[in-house]
Parts: sequence; structure tokens; C-alpha cells
Amino acid sequence: MCTAFDSEKYKLAVPEWCLPGDSIFSMKMAAALGMDGVQIEAGFYETGFKLGHPWVRSLYREAAEQYGVELISIVMNDLNVHGLRNGRGTAFGDIAYEGLDIALEASAALGVPVLMIPSFVDNDMRTERDIENTVEALRYACDEAAQSGTIIGTETAISSAQLQRLLGLVNRENLKLFYDSQNYRCFRGYDPMEHLPIVYPYMVNQLHVKDGLGEAYSSKCLGEGDSRFEEQIRFLREQDYRGWFVFENYYTKLPLRGEAKDPNDLFRKDIAKLRYELTKD
Repeated sequence: MCTAFDSEKYKLAVPEWCLPGDSIFSMKMAAALGMDGVQIEAGFYETGFKLGHPWVRSLYREAAEQYGVELISIVMNDLNVHGLRNGRGTAFGDIAYEGLDIALEASAALGVPVLMIPSFVDNDMRTERDIENTVEALRYACDEAAQSGTIIGTETAISSAQLQRLLGLVNRENLKLFYDSQNYRCFRGYDPMEHLPIVYPYMVNQLHVKDGLGEAYSSKCLGEGDSRFEEQIRFLREQDYRGWFVFENYYTKLPLRGEAKDPNDLFRKDIAKLRYELTKD
């Protein structure tokens, strides 16, 4: 038995890079698939950080208004290549700060409530120097973002104890964890259910849902991987979580796209699975 889906309590969104085309028309596709919001990409250094262009920002705003979807957060995926953990005064660090300033400006200009800073690959925190440089960057980001009321969401797979230490070192009220249901498993090999109950109080009201096997990122539909997806959703319901679920499975990339001719069929399957887990008795 299932109860009715609470569309006031739970909002559904998708990152633009998870839909075919990865462009402005993602707004139309997201709306057609029943999404309430879209997570957008700040852009990449090699192509000039697209959200640094006022015209591009205006096109995003117009498309969101036209199709009735919210721009819920901006994501700095270029940090996977040019990480803030390198620090100011380094080639990659200076590029990262250039992108950060552009993303902060875009968040304020578009009124997007959350700026997400991923800490993976070249932005991962493995050493004390990485942590020191990340703390400096997050303090700067939070102080700048506070002027427009923007929340900084750190997306990371460091342990819950390391996260608590990081948040304490940064010591800014507008720094929150942007949780992801598979990151602990695929990036560190951790059991997500050993960490979710600890980090839950620090989470922003947006989170990624995806699944996979082992280190295979976003490689299985929800509930078909080893991230203990159903148990995580059960825990969130028990905590009376209210907010956004952002579908970040890579429907257009292998191996997942090989499971259907139309990647949107995989997306629809995930939507149905999440709605079921959120409503079952």
C-alpha cells in the first residue's frame, strides 16, 4: 500500500548534464518529465565558464520561467579538473578561484539559492594541505555568498568525522553538506548508512540520488546498485526530510544508457522508484 505523493514536501529535480543534449532545452525536457527544478552547470575553463556571460544567464532565466521550473542550484564541476584544494597562487588554484567568482556572481544574479562545490578528483581532500586550502576557499565562498543569501553546499565523500572537522574549521553558518546517495560507496568504499545518520543535521535541503556498483559511478537505476538506496530513503522519511531530490544517474552515458534505447525511459524508471519509496507504507 502507498500513500499519496506529497508534492509540497518533496520536490524533484535533475542536473542538466544528466539529460540528452546538456543545454538550455534541458528546461523543456525536465518540465515534460515532471520535474519541479533543474540543477545547472557553471561551465568549464576551457570554454570560458558559460555563466560568466550575462546573456547566457538571461537565457537560463527565460527558459526556466517559460517552462515553469526552478533553478535550484549551480554546480562547479570544473573543480574536478582545476581544484580549489590547490590553493591561490597555483595554476589550477587560480583557475578554480576564477570559476568560483563567476559562479558566485551568477548565483546572486539569478537568485539561485545554493552554490554546490564538489570535492572530487582534483578537488578531493587527501592531505592536510588540501584541507587547509579547502577551508580557506570555503570561508571565502561563504563570506561572498552571504551577501546575497546564498548557501554553499560542499559535496564530498570524506568520512562523517572528517566532515564535522571541516565544518568546524570553516565555521560559517551558510556552509552545508550537499549529500549524495552513492558518493560514500563509490569514492571511498564506505557504507552510506554508517555516515548518513551522522551527517544528516548538516545537510542542505537538496540531495543527489543515484546508484551503482562499487566504484562504477551512476551506473545502475535506483535500488539496483549497492548503495543501500531504499534504506537511505527510509531514514530520510523517518527524519521528516523536506526538500529536493535531484536525480543524478548518468542516463546518457555508458554503462547505464545501454539498458534502454531511450535514456529518458531510465529516468522515468528512477522517478517511479523514488516516488514509490517515498510513499510506501
